[in-house]
Amino acid sequence: MAETETSDLFLAVMRNVAASVTVVTATHESSHYGLTVSAFSSVSLDPPLVLVCIDKLSSSFDAIKGAGGFTVNFLAADAEETAMHFASKNDDKFSAIAHRSPALDIAGPWLAEAVFAYFECEVVDTIDAGDHDVFVGKVHNGARINLEPPLIYWSGSFSRLVRPDPAVSG
Repeated sequence: MAETETSDLFLAVMRNVAASVTVVTATHESSHYGLTVSAFSSVSLDPPLVLVCIDKLSSSFDAIKGAGGFTVNFLAADAEETAMHFASKNDDKFSAIAHRSPALDIAGPWLAEAVFAYFECEVVDTIDAGDHDVFVGKVHNGARINLEPPLIYWSGSFSRLVRPDPAVSG
């Protein structure tokens, strides 16, 4: 299979793999940075480890690398505007967004009105992976804010999960 065909196949398949939508934030040299990320995964329960994949050309890449930590903000289903805001090239992404300081001083701010949960993480490993780096983070703090369903990215657009009605049984 030719490289172009492999790339096309890769994109076609990955567009149909549903992913939770997160905003990864970092604070470096007194400035906040953040970007929308769908390449997030849990890694380990003991110790609690997660990973995020960050494009090396992203304006947040050096901040995450330099800070030594990050916050994963798990966006709630109604936070599409927040996802698009952090996917933009806007230089000041935090002035119009409600956010709170992390308890872990090397982590980034958490997005107070857009999340159903967040994790504050310390970078414990960085893996070179093509045009991205994989940042493995140890979860030190976080919270589950509410029981809202997550924002999902699938087939090139945002989607929402619908909770099954417990009164209806199958």
